[in-house]
Amino acid sequence: MTTTSKQLKTAGICYTITGLGYLIFGYPFWFSGAQDEPMDGTFVLPFLFVNRVLFSSDPAFWVAPVSIAAMFTGAYCLWKAGEPTGFGAGRKWLVLAMVSAFLYFLCPWIPLPFAPLGAFMNGVSMILIGSATLKASVWTGWKRYVPLLIGCFPFIFMFPLLVLTGARPPAMIGLWGFPWIALGVAAWQRAGQLIGTHGLPT
Repeated sequence: MTTTSKQLKTAGICYTITGLGYLIFGYPFWFSGAQDEPMDGTFVLPFLFVNRVLFSSDPAFWVAPVSIAAMFTGAYCLWKAGEPTGFGAGRKWLVLAMVSAFLYFLCPWIPLPFAPLGAFMNGVSMILIGSATLKASVWTGWKRYVPLLIGCFPFIFMFPLLVLTGARPPAMIGLWGFPWIALGVAAWQRAGQLIGTHGLPT
């Protein structure tokens, strides 16, 4: 197994974890009639809202940090592998994806501004990665469209609802998990292709 295929397999696992985190978040809103709870914390600055509970033993508290940490690791692994953007200029957008994931990672503790900013930046970075992916043609078939799908999703389905209702759409946010899982599958399958290319069993 080559270093590149190992990085891609790791990215595949990480992005699957990211997607599962979103699905876990969305599940109670889809099937249990859950309602989004108001934020419980305080504004330390007009644009900086800090949650009252900073650490919790409740496993649900850690779904977001774990899944977003996996998002960061997935972007790092793709950057190391030079996929799906190649090693040209488009690779720099994977660095932006890492920065975006770091900002998003802060949202369980500081939801404003990092929850909307993190989602926005992740969407932008994945659109740029998706455009670079189409140009590079490293990934083929359905896989090459997945990064762009991830990037477009919040701008098509999430942010318009936020603007129209004035509140985040948790049920729709949870559905973002499916494109992330698709990216995990794409990275894993691409690793299998590389292993096959080198004459090793897949």
